[in-house]
Formats: sequence, C-alpha cells, structure tokens
Amino acid sequence: MTAETAPARIRPAREAAVRARFRPDIEGLRALAVLAVLAYHAGLPVRAGFVGVDIFFVISGYLITGLLVAELEHTGRISWVRFVGRRIRRLLPAAVLVLAVVSAWAWAVVPGERRQSIAHDVVAAATYVVNWVFAGREVDYLATDARPSPVQHYWSLAVEEQFYVLWPLVLIVLAFVVRRLGRRIDRRTVAVTLAPLVVASLAWSVWFSHASPRASFFTTPTRVWELGVGALLAVWIAGRPRPDRPVPWAAAAGWAGLAALVATAFLLPTGIEWPSAWALLPTLPTALVIWAGWQGSAWGPVRLLGARPGVWLGGMSYSVYLWHWPVIVMSEWTYERLTDERLPGWALVAFAVASLWPAWISWRWLEQPLHYGDLLRNRPRALLASGVALSLVGVAAALPLLPLRSPFVTSPPNGTTPPVTALGAATVVPSRAVADAVDPVWVTPDPLLAGKDRPDADVDRCQVAHGTTEPVRCAFGDPTGERTVALVGDSKAMQWLPALQQQAREQGWRIVTYGKSACAFADAPALEGAAAYPQCDAWNDAVVDALLADPPDVLVTSGVARGAWVDDRADAGTLVAGYARRWQELVAAGMPVVVIGDSPVSPDDLDVCAAWHPEELEACTFPAEPSVAASALPVQREAVAEAGEGVTLLDLTSYICPGGECPVVIGHVAVHRAGDHVTATYARTLSARVASAVDRALGTDDDG
Repeated sequence: MTAETAPARIRPAREAAVRARFRPDIEGLRALAVLAVLAYHAGLPVRAGFVGVDIFFVISGYLITGLLVAELEHTGRISWVRFVGRRIRRLLPAAVLVLAVVSAWAWAVVPGERRQSIAHDVVAAATYVVNWVFAGREVDYLATDARPSPVQHYWSLAVEEQFYVLWPLVLIVLAFVVRRLGRRIDRRTVAVTLAPLVVASLAWSVWFSHASPRASFFTTPTRVWELGVGALLAVWIAGRPRPDRPVPWAAAAGWAGLAALVATAFLLPTGIEWPSAWALLPTLPTALVIWAGWQGSAWGPVRLLGARPGVWLGGMSYSVYLWHWPVIVMSEWTYERLTDERLPGWALVAFAVASLWPAWISWRWLEQPLHYGDLLRNRPRALLASGVALSLVGVAAALPLLPLRSPFVTSPPNGTTPPVTALGAATVVPSRAVADAVDPVWVTPDPLLAGKDRPDADVDRCQVAHGTTEPVRCAFGDPTGERTVALVGDSKAMQWLPALQQQAREQGWRIVTYGKSACAFADAPALEGAAAYPQCDAWNDAVVDALLADPPDVLVTSGVARGAWVDDRADAGTLVAGYARRWQELVAAGMPVVVIGDSPVSPDDLDVCAAWHPEELEACTFPAEPSVAASALPVQREAVAEAGEGVTLLDLTSYICPGGECPVVIGHVAVHRAGDHVTATYARTLSARVASAVDRALGTDDDG
C-alpha cells in the first residue's frame, strides 16, 4: 500500500524532486483499489473487492523496485539500511497507532478468549508475521466460524514488509556478484534474475492454492509474484523518460486494463481458488494501466485516474486501508455489546464511510509530517532502532488483553469437584429442560475458554490438515487392551474421543484414531466449501486399507458433511449412498460400525453471549429443531437406514438439547465450543451412552 505522493505542504527543496516522479494516475489507481476493498468489507455488491489488495501489490512492486533500480543505476549499489529506514518512516507510525487503538478498544468491549486471540494477532501484526498466523489458523477449519480479527487486513502489509526486507537484499547480492565478475549491473541483469523468481512464485501459487486454498490466500510465496509483476514493469520503464510519442494503441490498452479491473471486481466467479492463476486477472491489467500512463497518451485513462478526488483518496489510501477494517469490526463488537443485537447491514456501510475520518486525521497529522519531515531523515541507523522500538510499542499495546477477566467460577464452593459421572449429561432428563441453564453457580470449563477444551486427538494434531492425504494413526487408552475401538472421521468424530477414553480406563479398551479436517469418511466424492476435496478421497482410501490390514473390533465414526461433490454441486443423496457403501464394506470385513449423530449447529459466539449474560444464561439458549436440521444428522439417519445390519446410530441430541432447547451449561458443564462441537468435558459426561452403543455393537452389553 505504499507509494510516493506529493503532499499538500513539503519543503520547497524537495518539492521539485517529488513532483518529477509523481504519477497522479497511480494515485487514482490506488484510490480505485482502496474503494474496492472498502466496498467489499462494507458488504456492498462488489463480490471480488478483495482484488484491491492485488492491485496494491502490483503498484508497490513497481514503485519500490523503481526506487531500487534508480539507486543501482546511479551508484552501482543499494543502501539496505537507508531503504528500510524510509519504509519505517512511511509505514510504521500509522500502523502502530492503529494497533494501539485496536488494543484499547478490544480491552473495553471484547471478552474472554476472543480478547486473547486479538492480543496474539496484534503482536503478530506489530512484528509483520501476521499473514503466517492467519495462514495457520485458516488451515485449521475448527477456527472458521470465529469472528474476523480486527487486524486481519494486516496480512497484506506483512507480505509487503517481508518483500521490502528481502528484495533489496537479493539486489545487493546480485550487484556484489556482478561487480566481482568485473561488470556493472544493469536492468537486463535485474530482469533476468527477477523473472524466474516471479514464474516460480506463480507456479507455487497455482499448486498451493489447490492443495491448501485457505492458507494460500495469506502466505508470502503465493503472493510475491504479484509484487514481482510490478517489479518487472519497473525494471522496464521506471525512471526512464516517457516516449516523445506514445504508441498508437497505448490509450486503448489503458482503458482495456481499467475496464478489466472493474469487471474483475464485480464479476469474478465465487468459490474459486485464490490467488492461483486467477490473480492474473487484476495484476496484469494493473500493470497495463501503469504502463499506459507512462506512455503519456492524453486519450488514455490518465485524466480520469488523475482527477483531484482520486489523487486525494489515493494519497491517503494507506491510512484508509489501515483504519477501515478495525472501525468496521470493533464497531460491530461495540454495537452488540450495547444493544445485544446484530449490527444491521446498512450500518456496515455507515461505519466504513466513517472510517475516513480517523484515516484523514492519521494521514494529515501523523503520516504526512513524519514521511516528509526531517525527523531522523539522515540518520538511517537511528531509524532502524526507532522501527524496532515502534514494533515493541505495538507488542506492548497487546499485553493488557492477555489476562482473562471472567465472571464465572469454575469449581464448587466446597472446592471438591464431583466425578464426571455425576455432571453434565448424567443430570439430564431428555424430555425436560435443565435447571442450571439460568445461573449454574459454578461451571467447568469456563464458558469463555470453552474453545480450548478440545480432545487429545485435536490437541496432539492427530487430525491431518487439508492438503494431507496420508493418514496419521494415533493410539489412546489401554495399549494392551483386548478390545480395539477405531475412531475415524473429521473433528466431529474426534470430539467423542474423551467419551471413549473415559470408558477405556474402566473397560480396558485400546483406541486408535484416524482424523482429517472437514473430511467425510465415505465412499463418495468429497467436498469442502464449494469445491471438490480430492485429498479427502485419497485419505479415505488409505484409511480403509489401514483398517482392513489391522481390523479393529468396532468402528466409531461421525462427521459434519451434508453432501458429496457431484456435477459441481453438493448432493446429499450421493453422500447417503457413499456412507452406506463405506459402512457396509467395513461390516462385511468384520467391523461393526457405530455412527454418533452429528451434534447440533450452535451459534458461533456462545462464549461472547455467556460473557455478557453470566447471570442470565437462558439468553444464550438456542432451539434444537433448526440446529439439528442444519447439521449432518438428517443425512446420517438416512445413511444408517440404508446401510442396514451391523450399522447403528447413536443420537445424543436429547442429551445436548434436552426438552428441545440447547443451553450453554448442563449439569455444571459448559456444553458447546466453536465449530458446532461439544467440549471435551461434556463429551466425557456422555461416556456411558457412548460405551453402551459400543457394547451393543460388540455384543457385550448386559442385554446382549
């Protein structure tokens, strides 16, 4: 999001130099980019407004490389310290200010684990590694129902900062090698070095966007080629005099590029892998528009892009980008805290527009004076030290968010917690609503930290990630047990591991798990989101081979899937048949199957609701019927009926939502965690129900 722009007031000695390289059309292009992002985040019908970031990447690669190439041509070398110092003056003060404001705002309105998560994000943003944090988090689909981070937009700044650190170093090494060979570095040498890096990054982006589509959106290697497109353009034209006569087709090319950008923002298909090769749609037209502006044709889009409103907005686009997303996200938190209602759609637009006010203040009174003032201008080492100090200020701003302030007591007044067999589901009468849904007096785990109460198979990473096809086999329970129970499926299957472990201690079971994120254990084409999931299909085949090679005594499974991928759409009937075939295959091999019905779909902010209503938790109770209908349980019921003998369904809905209502707390135990899962503690309270189903499948129950 960086560019050199002519400020309203700068010292006359530098004014001529700044204006000599000033490109009003590039400022207008930046305005177009930030408007696209702003509209997208405000919920307006610009369905691919996120391509504004891709436009920024090309512009940044062009401008930064232009400065570096000019320095190389004039001096034969690059001062990395001076270059990074300029970036610090330009970027860090405003970025750290926004992080400090976000931290203070979050401290006031965000509760519990959500606040701690924001603290971690602020620290990562202050140290410019937040894109890798989000890449890891997005791979973990358990986190996909979490509210967006107020600093999520810093991922693109992190990509750029990593580019700004590494790209000058590459050129410095290149210049050194060329000098050692007795030559002077020129643009052709830079281009020959840069082009393979751009091609390699694009190839990696295509592959990784398919292998891990969530992570690929944020990672540096999948994005750096976009900056490289701008860099290659800069190597070609930046710093060179414009042609006396533009080529005849320059104006048409510029308008075509601008039209392509607008069309991409409005018409890009949904559900595609990004960035991949799709990102060529905004990056190449951006480069074309910049080139057309350099040609200087009066009939091109230069006048439109260089109009005063566009130049004004483009000049402060960095500040607008920094402020708009925190204002939108934190205003949502504030509105819900004050009104206990969701923010209406029109208010998103209002807050997006309102974000221009702090953006202008930041730009006018912080960004501009520091960027163009004399403070530390000629002291690059001091600038580096100040950059480190500013990053530490950003880190320090997050520290007050880390301590948990919870209104809940997590142990009984007498200090002795009853056995798990006397808590949670053990207190339920299925047809009757629970008594402690209003004020449980004490509750475990703390509802604000319920998201951390996960099964060992998740904590130990026995669930393989999206791009992995080889299964990981984990063992729990009694390693010498006579009975082996296999638990197979996605996280909705793994959530029942604590129940099996509870019984394994009593009955001497050996438990083995095979887990994969968002992957249905079925003989049907898998899907994730709105796309095929071939990695799940390959994993399925490998798990079946492993089970047939070392058969367990019984197989327990569950899952979140509600359809299979057929003809580019989700089809429930195909999944029903696929489940039935898979289970029948295992039953025929001597493995009875217990299907634990999918747990009801729960609101993604029950922890927030509990924090805001600790003494009236009934405000957080949600109805069972629509929650069950939205889950995978209906599909599983059909599949079990079709599979026939040897396959049984264990429906625990009446113990999770007794009396048709789903409370936050049952029997002093917090029930739900993010991703429509139950907590590990509550799963343990259901161990007797799960064990009974397993015993029936084995033929060892009391009635068998």
